[in-house]
This record gives sequence, structure tokens and C-alpha cells, in this order.
Amino acid sequence: MSDWARTHRVPAAVMLAGGEVVIGELHLQPFVPHRDGPESPIELLNRPDPFFAVAVAEGGVAFFSKAQVAVVSCATEDLPGQDPERASVSIHAEMDVRIGTTEYRGRVAYELPPTRTRTLDFLNGPGAFFGLVAGSTTRFVNRAHVRLIRPLD
Repeated sequence: MSDWARTHRVPAAVMLAGGEVVIGELHLQPFVPHRDGPESPIELLNRPDPFFAVAVAEGGVAFFSKAQVAVVSCATEDLPGQDPERASVSIHAEMDVRIGTTEYRGRVAYELPPTRTRTLDFLNGPGAFFGLVAGSTTRFVNRAHVRLIRPLD
């Protein structure tokens, strides 16, 4: 049996660096070693693998280079929730993110050491992608394609 049948699929819109948008489903691992439940999109995107798979709406599978992906958007309700034990220690910040000529406004949640809690520390932190929640949509933004970020709170 193919490993594709064992993945957890989440509907997503993948925006490439040039602005092209591809609709499909992310293939997430059904389990992760550090918590219960399936892999989240941010875990997939921040894995060291240079490519990830999407079952495209037209049929078949496409492999995307993470370096060429600017934003991956998913309905927040389709995503695993934050670990309740971690939620109480998260810092929340509202920000305006610009990628090319597109502007996204939303909220990020992050954890950092007590001596490095600024939004700038978060933006300069590990991981190529970060999550930006706005209403019912979570956008996973590739830091390498961000032109400007303005903190709003």
C-alpha cells in the first residue's frame, strides 16, 4: 500500500513566489513523536526537507520547493489546535505582513526564552515559516519572501 494513503490531508492554497496560487491538499504525517495527533502544516513546512507534497485539485500530486513558496493558507478549523499546556505561555502579537504587493494582517503566537520576548526576536528565530491567523484563515508565511512587517500592538 502506498504511503500517500496513510497521510492526513488538509485543504490548502499554496502561493508561489511569483504570485501563482495552486489549490490542493497538504499531505501531513498521521503522527508526530512529540505530541498526540497528526503533523501540523507549520511542522511540515519547517522540516528540513526541501520539498513537500500537495494533492492538486486538478488531480495527481505536485512537489513544491519550500524555497519557492511564499504563503500556504489553510482554514483554521482544519488544523490541529494548540497544545493547551503551551497556550498559557505563548506571547501574542498583531502584525501587518507584506509579501510583494500583497498585505496580510493577523496575529502570531510564539514562545521564546524570558530574556528574548520581542517580536523581532520571534521574527529572527528558527524555522523558515511562521503562522499568521486572521479570522478563519491561518497563513503560513515564508520569512524569506517577506518584504516588510509592521507590529500593530
